[in-house]
Order: sequence, then C-alpha cells, then structure tokens
Amino acid sequence: MYTRNLQVNDLYAVEMLGRSLFREADEIPDLMKALCSYHSELSFVLVKDNTILGFTLVCKKMTNVYYSFMGSIPNCYELAFLGISPQCQGKGCGATLLKETLQAISKQSKEFTCWLIVDVANKPAQRLYEKLGFRRWIQTNADITPIPGYIMGLSHRRYRTDTKYVIQPLPLQTIYVC
Repeated sequence: MYTRNLQVNDLYAVEMLGRSLFREADEIPDLMKALCSYHSELSFVLVKDNTILGFTLVCKKMTNVYYSFMGSIPNCYELAFLGISPQCQGKGCGATLLKETLQAISKQSKEFTCWLIVDVANKPAQRLYEKLGFRRWIQTNADITPIPGYIMGLSHRRYRTDTKYVIQPLPLQTIYVC
C-alpha cells in the first residue's frame, strides 16, 4: 500500500468510493465540486493493487461557504474530503493520508490554515483530526448543515512534521472529465 498525488485519471474511482462513503443529499454535491476544483499537488490517494482505497481532496476555493469569516483567512486550505474504504478504516490509513496532505500544504505555504467539517457523531474522525493538531472552531446548526458538524482548523503554528513518506507513481487508468 502506498500514497501518491491524486491524478486526473483517478477521479472516477475517487467519485465512486466517495459515493459509497458520503451522504447523497448534502455531501455528494460538495464532493463533485471538490473533484472539479481540487489541488493535485495537495490531494492524495491511497493505493493497493491498483485500487484506490482512500483519498484526500484539498481545495483553495471553498466547496461550501459555512461561515463568512472563513473566506477572510489568509493562506487557507479546505480539506474538503478524506475518504477511506471501510476495509481500511481503523488501520492508520486515514492518518497516513492526512499526514501526507498536511506535509504538502506546509511545503506550499509556511503560514497556512487548513480547515474541515466533520459530523458531530463521527468520533473516530474527530480523534484523528485532534491527534494531528486540529482544533474545533465552531459547531454548525440546522441552518448551516443538515447534520450537526464541527468546523475544525489547524494553523501552521500547531502543525508538526515528524514523518516522511515516499510517493510512488501508479499506471494510468480511466480518464474523468469535469
């Protein structure tokens, strides 16, 4: 199993994995926006036997404006999606992808902020984010999101680099067009 940058030919597989993981009504429309506006150098896939088992999608432009103050944060990146196949959940795959993603963001911008939204009920994801330095900013309500969530953020001041990963290329696959 290895990580590498997300490529255009991965988008269909990422979309299909995302559709199996996220809610159709409110998360899939944002997933589709993220698939058309992600930063390839900041977004990654986890691959085993030419199958994508996980992904991160990072966007500079917000996929959804939850609160106006978020648009005024300089050097701000949205971790729009972190998706892990059920067969890999709880095995460190999410942490691997998230560390790789944060490392790439820190190389892009020394004074960055990375934010995300996570369902209030998704305790394993919250623990992962908190373990890597994310802090809760605000809880959404029914006017903002249909399911309550926490908006969490990580400032460059809290980010620590302690692990390096090797990115290996994967052969070309199906082409996905936005």
